[in-house]
Order: sequence, then C-alpha cells, then structure tokens
Amino acid sequence: MPDEVRIPTQRLRGGLRPVVLGVAALVVAGSAAVTMPGTACACSCAVSATPEEAVSDASGVFVGRATDKVSTGFTDIYEFEVSEVFKGDVGATTTVGTLANGNGCGTRYEVGQEYLLFVSRPYDVDAAWEGYVCGPSGGGDVDVRAVTEQVYGPPREPSASAAGISAWTRLTAGPGVPLVVGGVVALLAVWWGGTAIRRFTRDDRS
Repeated sequence: MPDEVRIPTQRLRGGLRPVVLGVAALVVAGSAAVTMPGTACACSCAVSATPEEAVSDASGVFVGRATDKVSTGFTDIYEFEVSEVFKGDVGATTTVGTLANGNGCGTRYEVGQEYLLFVSRPYDVDAAWEGYVCGPSGGGDVDVRAVTEQVYGPPREPSASAAGISAWTRLTAGPGVPLVVGGVVALLAVWWGGTAIRRFTRDDRS
C-alpha cells in the first residue's frame, strides 16, 4: 500500500494514544478530587431575632439518640432512634446527614447521645434530613426545650415508618470507594484504547 495512503491512518492511530491516556488521567484525577475533603470554608449563621423564631426556622424538629454513623469522606450520615417529634413527618428511625470537616456549616453528633435536633430537608446529603451547626442552642438563659414546646406544643410519637442507613450507603461509604471505581474506569478506558489501536493497526496492514 502506498505511503500516502497509510499516513492518515498512522496519524489517527498515533493520536489515539495521548487521548486515551488523557481520559484515564482525567478520570483518576476526578475520582481523587471526589475523595479529598474540600477546604473548610467559613460558616456564617443567620441570627434570629427571638428564640421563638430560632426554633421555628427548621423543616423538622425531633428528639433522637444517635445510634450509628457512616462517612463518605465528604459527608457523614447518622442514624437516629427517634423518641419525640415536634415538627415534620419523622419515623421511629431516621437519618441525618451533614457535611464533614465543617464544610458548609456541617456539624457532628456523638453516637449514643440524645439530641433535640433542628434539621432541614436534604440538599447536599443522601439522608432523610440534613443537619447544620447553625441552629438553636441552650446557651445563656434560653431553655430551648421549653421554647420548642411553646411554639409547637407537646411532642408526639414518631410515625411507624423507618428510614435507617441504607445498605447501598454502607457499601459505598469510605473515601477510597470513588477512587477504586475511578481506577476501574481508567483501566477500562486504557483497554478500550488499546483495542482500538490494534484494530486500526490490523486495518492499516490489510
């Protein structure tokens, strides 16, 4: 076959190698970026005018004991055993997610401890609720429990529904999981690129 016919094929074949390697590098780099916690950013909490306003600014208000926790590296998901509900449709078992490492006003809970929680609908987390460091606190002369009962009345029992930490969340928890997945994808990309190069080579020789 004349050289002038093979030149375009050779250029195409040679151009595939850096493209494949570039795709693999981007996949691995992207996976590593997912696994690395973001830089802690300053958290600015809005100040409520009154304690009543502070306890009202929540989608869900309930008393629960933290019973379990899993971490994805970027978020922490807690499982709670709920005993009392003031606001929201909260089951006997529920989950609260929060951004880890203080990012985005994330908070933390101690497994085994009971909390009066003021939570929002989930936005950045895979959980029934999302918790923040911002919210009513028991500092000073304010009795948060008393104010909560004043605003919402006496607590009710949680609903019969249960929404614990899912098996999928447990399976995928851990900062190394996205990196492993990214590595597998990168290897598949390299394999696909090698197959394409061999195909072009055979076509070039035929």
